[in-house]
Amino acid sequence: MPDRLSVVVTRRLPKPVETRLRELFNVTLNETDTPLSREALAEAIQRADVLVPTLTDEIDQRMLAQAGDRLKLIANYGAGFDHIDVATARQRGVLV
Repeated sequence: MPDRLSVVVTRRLPKPVETRLRELFNVTLNETDTPLSREALAEAIQRADVLVPTLTDEIDQRMLAQAGDRLKLIANYGAGFDHIDVATARQRGVLV
C-alpha cells in the first residue's frame, strides 16, 4: 500500500469530516482551533501534501514560496478563495 498523503488542517472541522480525514490520510489537525501564526502556517505548508486552510489563513506569495515540493493541493474549507494567491499556486503546480 502506498504511503498516505500528509494533510494539514489549520482549524477544527465538523467531527464527521475530521473522522473521515483520519481514515484516509496522515492528517494533522489544529486541536486548539485558534488561527495559526504565520510561522506555524509556514511550518505546516512545508510538510503538507495537502493544506486545508480556512478564511483566517493568508496563503500569499511569500507563504507559497516557503511550501515544500510536496504541496500539491490547497483545499480551502469555506466559501471563497480571496485569501489564497491562486496565480502563484498555479505557477508552482499547486491546485486550489
